[in-house]
Amino acid sequence: MFRSGQIAWTAAFLVTGGALWADVTPDEVWLSWQNLAQAQGQKLTADSTETADDTLMLTGVTLTLDGEFGPGSAALPDIDLVDNGDGTVAIVTPDSFPVALMLPATTAGAEPAIFNLTITAPGADIIASGVPASINYEKTLPQFELTAKGASGAYTSDMTLKMTDVAGKYLSEAGESGQNLSGAFSSAMLDLTASSKGGPKDVQVNLSLNNLESKIELTGLPADAKIDTQSALQAGLTFDGSLSYGIGALDISGTDGGKPMKLAGTLGGGSVTLGLDAGKFHAEALNKALALNVAGTDQATGGDFTFAGQMADFASTLDIKGQGWMKGDDFPAALKSGLIMAATGALGSTSVDFAGGAPDKPVKFKGTLAKLQSDFALSAAQIGSNLDAKAMSVTLASPDLPVPELTMDLGELAFALVLPATKSDRPAPFSYLTRIVDLKLPDALWALFDPAASLPHGPASLIVDTKGTATLTRDLMDDAAALQSGLGDQPPGVLNSLDIPQVFLSALGAEVTAKGAFTFDNNDMTTYPGVPMPTGKLEIKATGINALVDQLVTMGVLPQDQAVSARMMLSMFANTSATADEITSVLEFKDKHFFANGQQLQ
Repeated sequence: MFRSGQIAWTAAFLVTGGALWADVTPDEVWLSWQNLAQAQGQKLTADSTETADDTLMLTGVTLTLDGEFGPGSAALPDIDLVDNGDGTVAIVTPDSFPVALMLPATTAGAEPAIFNLTITAPGADIIASGVPASINYEKTLPQFELTAKGASGAYTSDMTLKMTDVAGKYLSEAGESGQNLSGAFSSAMLDLTASSKGGPKDVQVNLSLNNLESKIELTGLPADAKIDTQSALQAGLTFDGSLSYGIGALDISGTDGGKPMKLAGTLGGGSVTLGLDAGKFHAEALNKALALNVAGTDQATGGDFTFAGQMADFASTLDIKGQGWMKGDDFPAALKSGLIMAATGALGSTSVDFAGGAPDKPVKFKGTLAKLQSDFALSAAQIGSNLDAKAMSVTLASPDLPVPELTMDLGELAFALVLPATKSDRPAPFSYLTRIVDLKLPDALWALFDPAASLPHGPASLIVDTKGTATLTRDLMDDAAALQSGLGDQPPGVLNSLDIPQVFLSALGAEVTAKGAFTFDNNDMTTYPGVPMPTGKLEIKATGINALVDQLVTMGVLPQDQAVSARMMLSMFANTSATADEITSVLEFKDKHFFANGQQLQ
């Protein structure tokens, strides 16, 4: 139907295929609702449908739900569908109306949950437009309030949800593999108050959030609501959704086992996204800041506890790619067919403060962290894991400790591992890294074994950085083979090469460094019986060792005769400086022989 602005409508038709200049009627909107409900295994009916002038009046509207353990229903308000005369339909409901909701039981023999709802939305403006097969809904609600009172046996619940400046869009249309749904929602403010009584815990929750926004795109929703998710994905189901929020606050109070409990928290804003189809799954969560304060009673010990925590810049992602990514019953087979998994996590400045424990054994714990980054990746070819944490501090007080309080600081803790995962006739790379940097032990702990402070108490560090190649003779992700490789006599593969860019140990005033590289001939297991023949060298340097040994002898920790024996053994493999407390050594495997500092020992 052409109306004013024919040129503009014609241009829109050329771009969109004509959907924008078709009309929709009240009867078509009502039929669309019924068809959508039926597609989801539900039934939408009205006691009467009458048409007066341009209005379709629906009275006694009921939505019937078909649950696994019984039916459910929702008694909805009377609804007027008004033809606006321009191809759109206004959906008119009372400013305030009740809804009786009965949800099906979740288990056999359980009672259904009954909720009495009241919805208040004065000045609501809801418009339907489009064509019968593709109806678009737009709504603006200056104010929205939902109150609910529920009961299931002795359990009762109450909830009030308030939102302001609500705007939304919603589109439902038939697609090639099922129903397609898309929508967008926003609200300037959300306030939620909920309480429950009669269960194991009595709880009241208050949540407030600013600047809510969400989007959803769903295609291929199957007509059969009982079809499982995996089958629906294979048939073409896709989902993409996002939710973002501004600053907010959360308060939870109540009783647990008759004892009071309370939680108070603040949110600094963040977002959540989720997407999936037959070939991939993606999830992402971000939160700028979170603060929590919790107080209650530990039911196991009977003691009261308090907890305070703060976290900044939390971020996490999970990506799974490959057809059949939901087939968890045969994970190794899924990997072999192309499954790839990757996950990341990050934290900014974080702190925790806990006090609790049994009344006769109080425990206190404090911890801080500057930042943390972690990664994990898995495929048929490779397994990779990485963790890097900076500037950690831990303080622990407990009657079970030998000292009243322990405080330990650590500048960096890092771990990285990459392993081949699949059986192959070719060498594949691997790597391993451990970094423990600037570990500081508390004076109270030093005093237990060095009361006179005879030893240097400076920070200790350990770095082990290695990489190389190996050839696997069995798949690591095969559960049976993995168990054999861990507990049996045969390793899961053979070592081809090993590079050692850095080994570093610093503690008690001494320091040891090493670096080297080796290759291994796995066809020669006789030169060094039971070990593949190595070729390569390792360079070692140590400082402060003699001073440390002398001090340990003076303290009585190391017997004099053992110190002498150790030095004699060390002299066979190392060169000692005549002017400094320094030891160097070059250990080399060459031409089927072993050399120490150029001297052949084997």
